[in-house]
Amino acid sequence: MTEWLDEPDKDEFEHAGLKCLILRHSELGHLCGYVAVPKGHLCYGKDYDHIPYDDLFPIQVHGGLTWCKEGDGDTWPKGYWWLGFDCAHAWDLVPQMLELIGRERREYETYRNFAYVRAQVKSLAEKVVTLEFIDWEFKWVWPLLLPLRTARGIWNKKGEKYAEN
Repeated sequence: MTEWLDEPDKDEFEHAGLKCLILRHSELGHLCGYVAVPKGHLCYGKDYDHIPYDDLFPIQVHGGLTWCKEGDGDTWPKGYWWLGFDCAHAWDLVPQMLELIGRERREYETYRNFAYVRAQVKSLAEKVVTLEFIDWEFKWVWPLLLPLRTARGIWNKKGEKYAEN
């Protein structure tokens, strides 16, 4: 199965009010997902393993956050801090690795396809927006709001709805 040959290598879209990007790794062929936060967001300038409030609302995305970078104006637009993850972890099928090491696909390997990565990027965007909400609101009330957030959608600090669940 080589579904990666029929998928796009790049997709730019917006979700939950944030810029999102999916890119295929140029050498290994796996997909990576990214979300941009603007200047002023509490995640801006933070290393991926120092995102605030992870004890209250962890950023759970495929393989965890593994990358961050300020926009360079080329691939990543300037004025944003980009958070990202990749799909080249243990048990992930990395397309070019099969060719590089000359073996067949193993039954436990899963190719993380475009639809899967897009869903993960959307989830990441929603979580990052929620972190902004937590920073603005009283931190003690967040555990009480979690069921409402997951059942009804995501709101920003102005009370505008970002996304339906």
